[in-house]
Amino acid sequence: MIDASLKNANILIVDDQIANIDVLTGLLRRQKYSNVQFTIDPRQVVSLYESFKPDLILLDLSMPFMNGFEVMEKLKEIQPANTFLPILMLTADVTIESKQRALSVGASDFLTKPFDLPEVLLRIKNLLYSNYLHQQLKNQNELLEEKVLLRTAELEKTNSELIISRDKAEASDRLKTSFIQNISHEIRTPLNGILGFTELIADLDIPIEDKLDYVPLLKISSRRLMNTITDYVDIATIVSGNLEIQLQELDLISECNKLKNRFEDLCIVKNLDFNFIYPESNERTRLTTDLEIFHKIVGHLIDNAIKFTKKGSITFGYKSDETNIEFFVKDTGVGIAKEAQEVIFESFMQESISNTRGFEGSGLGLSIIKGFLAQLGGKFRLESVKNEGTTFYFTIPILYELVIHPASVPDALKIKPDVLPVFLIAEDDDTQRLYMDSVLKNLTSMIYHASNGKEAVEICRNHPEITIVLMDIKMPVMNGFDATREIKSFRKELPIIAITAYAMRDDEKRALDAGCDDYLAKPSNRDEFLKKLRVYGINI
Repeated sequence: MIDASLKNANILIVDDQIANIDVLTGLLRRQKYSNVQFTIDPRQVVSLYESFKPDLILLDLSMPFMNGFEVMEKLKEIQPANTFLPILMLTADVTIESKQRALSVGASDFLTKPFDLPEVLLRIKNLLYSNYLHQQLKNQNELLEEKVLLRTAELEKTNSELIISRDKAEASDRLKTSFIQNISHEIRTPLNGILGFTELIADLDIPIEDKLDYVPLLKISSRRLMNTITDYVDIATIVSGNLEIQLQELDLISECNKLKNRFEDLCIVKNLDFNFIYPESNERTRLTTDLEIFHKIVGHLIDNAIKFTKKGSITFGYKSDETNIEFFVKDTGVGIAKEAQEVIFESFMQESISNTRGFEGSGLGLSIIKGFLAQLGGKFRLESVKNEGTTFYFTIPILYELVIHPASVPDALKIKPDVLPVFLIAEDDDTQRLYMDSVLKNLTSMIYHASNGKEAVEICRNHPEITIVLMDIKMPVMNGFDATREIKSFRKELPIIAITAYAMRDDEKRALDAGCDDYLAKPSNRDEFLKKLRVYGINI
């Protein structure tokens, strides 16, 4: 959805060289940017700003009649207050003085002539994305302002209930303001890291060994942004009452080891010991609960423990009795003062008002845990001593215990070891398609491509050599659900893996109900992608 919005953005090119305009417009149209206008006369920019309403301006610096500095000064005079208009300065003048002057009058970024076309596209996409986020925040602020005004008008008409109603509204407004400030911080901070390190990696003057150091930092920022988005989706689902519990049987030792592996690197970076303790009995306890929620609860607690511990250790594990399994996560971190132990369960809070937002994160982790446990019938408690550490405990009722039965994929869906797989990638996003091509090119004898569901059906019908399909869900003409149903009607044993940005809790069920054999949510890293393929007998 965001990518489609960016491709529909209004882009204005201002350059007195028609050759430059031809290069830029051709490049943008090939990338399916649909609303591009240009002018060779900078004196027309003001009228085009009012009629075309650009979301991004590509502005030449040296032009007749009026240079780029003068154009930006004119735009500042007519721009409404509190608006954001990204301007990408096109210039052969890379002196510090010119850059400083351009930034002072409104430039957002620079592009040095002659153009490097991949760099042009990256900078345009980054600026449009920044504008999109700014507009989203502006829209939310406007909605909040309207609600506050409406609520204030209602309060003015009341009498004895006026004070109570007003206090509730003010409390609500404070929470909303906290939400806006928090989401702005927690999205912009990692996004700044993503955009910054992406730009550095694209810089040809930076040594390759330096760029290799940037990659893990880029991954950290990406993971932080993804965690923030996930937290807001989770708390919205809990508060709205739309959380659906999906029970399944899980092996606790196996799942806890997965969590240990997930956080081990973070502990190594901070030089913390990381321990997993489980009952000495050889029996591997089976628990029936919601696997995704279980991972999120323990994940939030371990993440918090690592975040608030500078030295020492993190220990997690469990013990059981006849009716419950009690899990714990213990750290040797900063601890929580007794008077603050209730406050921290409120949204956006850490320990106290003075320490609120003292560490990175959405501030929603404990609120999310409480909401999840309420749905699972569990309980939550903590023990903490300031400057010595904290232990969080939670219980989940045991529904039943069973012997382990490993899940397996039917042999009919596995690819024979001596046969190179032939892939069909059904994906309408060029970047995602290029990424999958890069990962798969050494694993296959052939890759077919479809940009919509209808094409995917026809390619499968006409190419019986295809052995596995990677199916996006949101595509034009025919979506992935319908395409999967069509393909399964004539090739029932063909494995189809849904790889999609539809990542809500019921989307996996919808994909499987449509006939997909497996599901992988975007974003996913290369290891997750290849691990999924191994399940179907593809040798990596």
